[in-house]
Amino acid sequence: MVTLSRKTKITIAGILAVAMALVIILPLVAAQTVANNAASNIKTLHARGNIYQTINSNTITYYQANLTLTLQPTSTNGTVKQFNVTGGTLVTANGNTYTFTSGNGGVFTSRHAVLLKAQGTDTNGQAVTLGLAGQYSYSWLAGHVALKIGAKLQTEDANYTLLMLAPI
Repeated sequence: MVTLSRKTKITIAGILAVAMALVIILPLVAAQTVANNAASNIKTLHARGNIYQTINSNTITYYQANLTLTLQPTSTNGTVKQFNVTGGTLVTANGNTYTFTSGNGGVFTSRHAVLLKAQGTDTNGQAVTLGLAGQYSYSWLAGHVALKIGAKLQTEDANYTLLMLAPI
């Protein structure tokens, strides 16, 4: 049987109190950071990751991609911060460029989530639609709030899946 001294018990209790405070405070800090970003004027989202094309459950193409979206906050309704997509581009490593000109979305602070839908064109002038869902959280390694993104890009020719990460 292990007997702990009073000093050891106090140290353990202090460490547990600090750990519990971090668990409670850090999500609130992350939510406040995104909420502040949404409440300000025009913001730009920069994300890096990969774009995949799948046909019949087989990955056909796989490229690195960079996504840039310009967001304009429009209103706040409780825990939902709404915004418009006023511009943006998606550039893939194989040279494809998709330009987004309009769209809208929202930051759901109670769920730590971001949803948006943007419309635009590819280099040939064909219509494309980007549906994006993301979850933001504090990144221990990078020391900042990060947005993990999963998105679908629909073109007239094919559908693509995007997996990206964006510091916010």
